[in-house]
Amino acid sequence: MDKRIGVIKEIDQLGRLVIPKEMRALFQFGKDVELVITEEGVLVRNPRYRLVPCDDNTENTES
Repeated sequence: MDKRIGVIKEIDQLGRLVIPKEMRALFQFGKDVELVITEEGVLVRNPRYRLVPCDDNTENTES
């Protein structure tokens, strides 16, 4: 994605935030989303791109 799209939304009294329909469609959000804390803030992404824990005993097989 070449351009950034930003929207300011209000968090309600129950802590809910509405993700605009256009953004949900663009990122193919279903019922679930993944929230990740980053240095820049909170990243909201499709959970099908989940991080997989790395086993410390796994060797790097790249050439």
